Formats: sequence, C-alpha cells, structure tokens
Amino acid sequence: MRALWLIRANLEQHPGGDTTQVLSTALALRAREVEVILSSDPEPNLDGFDIVHLFHLDRAWENGRWWQQIRAKRMPSVLSPIYWPSDEFDRQGRTGVQGLMSRLASGVPYQNIRIAQRSALPLVADGDFRTVNWRMFSFERSVRYALNTADVILPNSRAEQAQLERRFGVQSRCLIVPNAVDPRVYPAADGGGRRPGEILSVGRIEPRKNQLALIRAVRDTPFTLVLVGQPGRFSQRYARLCRRAAGPNVQFLDWRSSSDLRELYHSAELHASVSWYETPGLASLEAAACGCRIVVTPGGCTREYFGNHAEYCSPANIGSIRQALFRAMTRPHNGDLARTVEAQFNWNTTAQRTLEAYDLALKGDSSRPAEAPYDANACGALNGPARSCREHSNLHEAVSSHLDRSPAGGGRLRS
Repeated sequence: MRALWLIRANLEQHPGGDTTQVLSTALALRAREVEVILSSDPEPNLDGFDIVHLFHLDRAWENGRWWQQIRAKRMPSVLSPIYWPSDEFDRQGRTGVQGLMSRLASGVPYQNIRIAQRSALPLVADGDFRTVNWRMFSFERSVRYALNTADVILPNSRAEQAQLERRFGVQSRCLIVPNAVDPRVYPAADGGGRRPGEILSVGRIEPRKNQLALIRAVRDTPFTLVLVGQPGRFSQRYARLCRRAAGPNVQFLDWRSSSDLRELYHSAELHASVSWYETPGLASLEAAACGCRIVVTPGGCTREYFGNHAEYCSPANIGSIRQALFRAMTRPHNGDLARTVEAQFNWNTTAQRTLEAYDLALKGDSSRPAEAPYDANACGALNGPARSCREHSNLHEAVSSHLDRSPAGGGRLRS
C-alpha cells in the first residue's frame, strides 16, 4: 500500500505534538510494509497512491486546496483532525492582539477572522489570488467540507469524536486512533531515586500551555518546579512574563534530548500540564509511562487517557492548581498508569488502528466502525485488546534519532 501524507509545511521547522505523532506513526506503518510518503507540496501528484492522509481539521488555509484535489480525483482519504474547541482558552487565556480579538469576537466569528488571516498571508506573499474561495472566510464551512470529503475520520479519543458530532454534525466514518508513546524510549521507573517535591512540566512556553498559572501556583510552596521547553513562535512576550513571575523555586531548561527527558521524568515526583486543553498531551503520556504522578486539566480528552490515575485542576484557578499539586504529591507510585500506557498507548497500536481505517476507506464503507460506549473515566479503554509495543525493536531508535535533531519544543517534538 502507498499512502501520501499531506502535512503542514513547517512540521519540522516549528515542531509540535503533531510532529511526533506524524513521524512516529509513519515509522510504525513502514514497519508494517506500508509505503508512507510525506509531502507539503500545495499541488501534489496523487497518481500512484492508494490513499491520502491529512492532518489538522482547523488548518483550512493549508488543507483546503488539498481537499479540492482529493475530491476532484475521487481519491480515498482519511483525516486525523487533532481538534479540540478553543472557546474557553479564547475567552480567558489568549494574550496580546489575538486575545483582544478573541474576546471581542468570541466563538465562530473569531475562528472566521483567524482562518481569513491565515489564508490571506500566502495569497499576499505569492500574489496569486486565483485560489480564493468562499470557504476561506468561514471556519464551519471549511471544516464541514473537509469532514464530508474524508472517507474515514480518525479522532484520537471518543471525547474528540463527540465534539465533532456535536459541533459539525459528524455522524459516521469515525475510527478512534489513540495518541501514543514508545515505552522503550520512556520506560517505567519506580518511586525510588526521585527528588522530593520536584514538579516537572514539559512543553512549549505559550499561553495555551498556561505555565504562568503553574508558576504562580507553586509560589510559597515547598515544591521545586522545572519547566522544560522553548517559547512558541509567537510567545516571546509570554515567556518573559513567566520568567519575571518565577521565584527561586522555579528552574527553566531549554531543549533536551529524549534521553535527557527520560532522566528528568524519572527524577521528578510528578508531571504537571495545566493547559487550557490537550489531546491528551504527549508530555503527560511520556511522564505517565515513566511512572510520574500526573496533574492535568479536564480540557480535552485527558480523562479518557488518564482516568482516575491523575489529579485534575481548573486552568483558570491558581488555587485549584495548587490543591491538585498537593493532592498528587500524596499519591503512591503504584505503576498502574505506566502499565496501561505501555500496553495500550503505543505506536504499534496506533499504526494498527490507522491500517484499519485505511482498509475501511479503500472499501468505501461509510458506516461507522463499532466502538464501545464513551466512558470518560475508563482509563485506557480506547483501543480494545492491548497490543505490545515491542514488535519492532528498532522503532524507538529511528524516532529518537530523527526527533533529537530538532532544538525546539522541550527536547522532543511536541505541542
């Protein structure tokens, strides 16, 4: 099987969690003898491919032209939406000019403005306005066009699927493909050797990740906070605010390799991600695989992945974050979550589910694959029978070698 993956042009220049997802899933599929070709060509040649795979439901300024080509060629296609509504973040968390715009024109109007802005930039740069169409100025129209074109949609949780159904009327063609980690890169460790009171938080420094609230939450506590990551492309000012707010118990680290991150996960008492939303956050999954206690917010699909094994807090409430940190510090290191992550949230499971979606798309079966009922508290229940991540022993070396070349994110390529 030959699969063409159409990816954002800056996937590696400005890495995020989708970078890890794309590269790791591609490697796992290649190990299953699927030829995966990555391209960001705005006018790709679709001949000779069996299926086309796109990512990001809300990057219509980039994907819109591809969807037109796919529809014109009647190519089998799938979409990994990597989507979660940003309403709460738009109302309370965005900063700067975008924050002002999101509060003046909240919800769909702000999304329309954002998509029009991003669509206009390449048009102005290229001076080619022949590709202008009405969908460029309507977030919901562009989203529905993509969802109606894809043969199968691949949300990474039932919570994400429910959001697509509720917001855009998606009623079929969904198959859950979970996000994952490689437990060979991030193996479990027991509670021994961890630094008492150390909190780790890995990820780009940016308003959505909400590190400023975490910094304020650890003020006047016995905890030490270690932040690992570089500022996002448009978050330099936010990063400066974080450094100014940091007390003597806060440490900032820039880029770290996968092996360095593994040591940091193994030495920290807990990992905290107080983002406005995550799906579910690769750093939290990696930390869980390494045996860290976990603090997250309920925004996104975190409950579906971590269930009752994590402590939850409100991203808008400093007191809630502080209380969750104290609660998490009293939890025992029992290893249950690490075992669940290793068994069910690994790249071979992700590759297998992706192959199942390809088969459905190639057969033209538009009915929804059967999925168990959504249970927000059922940690690890996404994937049915557990599949071991140890089928392909060289997978983690290939991924680590590729990802560790990038000096962005926090060592790994992440959101």
